[in-house]
Amino acid sequence: MTAPKKARSRGDGRSFSGANGARGTLHAESEATNSSGKRKGWQDVRLPRNWRERLPLPVAYYPTRLELLTRANPSGWAQARCPFHEDGTASLSVQMNDQRGGWRCFAGCGAGDLVAFHMRATGKGFRDAVLDLVRGGA
Repeated sequence: MTAPKKARSRGDGRSFSGANGARGTLHAESEATNSSGKRKGWQDVRLPRNWRERLPLPVAYYPTRLELLTRANPSGWAQARCPFHEDGTASLSVQMNDQRGGWRCFAGCGAGDLVAFHMRATGKGFRDAVLDLVRGGA
């Protein structure tokens, strides 16, 4: 009986053997970096670890974005005209008491949290919308 072959290392000195004898290499340097060590593409700016806690409160954010926002009912929901479509009546509900600031358009525009609302209102992607909100771009 012959001994199984050892997995070889390719450059960084670490290797692994997977199931069924498959072998590969664990790379110490991330594939998301280039030769200069800088991140490239969408990974060039990281979100802060505590980004969720640094978002503006819904009671501060939504009044600046919505027309004719009503006072919140006892469960925390307020109504307004939806900015995403022509709206003659208040079809948008926003949660003012919850940190996440949920919203829902009953005319079919969508639903989500405060970040999703900001993404839709500004046309930005997730990372850019979060950074905008965290930096006070409300």
